[in-house]
Amino acid sequence: MRRRKKGDEAVNVPITPMLDMAFQLLTFFILTYHPMPSEVQFVMNLMPASPEISKDAAPPPESAQSDPNLPASLRTLPTIIRSAEAGSLGRLTVASTDVNGLDQLRTELTTLMSDKDLPFEQTLLKVDPSLRYSELVRVIDVFSEVFAKVKKPAKISFAELTAADAG
Repeated sequence: MRRRKKGDEAVNVPITPMLDMAFQLLTFFILTYHPMPSEVQFVMNLMPASPEISKDAAPPPESAQSDPNLPASLRTLPTIIRSAEAGSLGRLTVASTDVNGLDQLRTELTTLMSDKDLPFEQTLLKVDPSLRYSELVRVIDVFSEVFAKVKKPAKISFAELTAADAG
């Protein structure tokens, strides 16, 4: 009688089920993958680090008149963004016009920015604090698109919506 050596036994590993499982996992992750919304970059004009005018400076003479070409709105388009339930996009107010949805916002902005008598150079977005960030980015995308269409730099400033503005 001969004894078998330990090295004579061959281990049989079935590779087909492992490959099947690997491809099933790969298919599952490819089909369920949802990329994050794209990050946006926008220009913000921040206040200077120090005041432009000294508080001890003499006031301008009363005979001095302001520039007649400067509109009363100081070339800033006020926009109020309210949120609906669960932080979704609610009612939008551009200047004094209420708009519903991003398509109507795009139309209203194109009309305002194309008007030569309304020389808006920047936008002030007053945002409801309960609005989701992704909804705000969608609104900023519309503003950037319209500013690019009319060939103006997209200057957007932000402020939190207060109770006085919410009315």
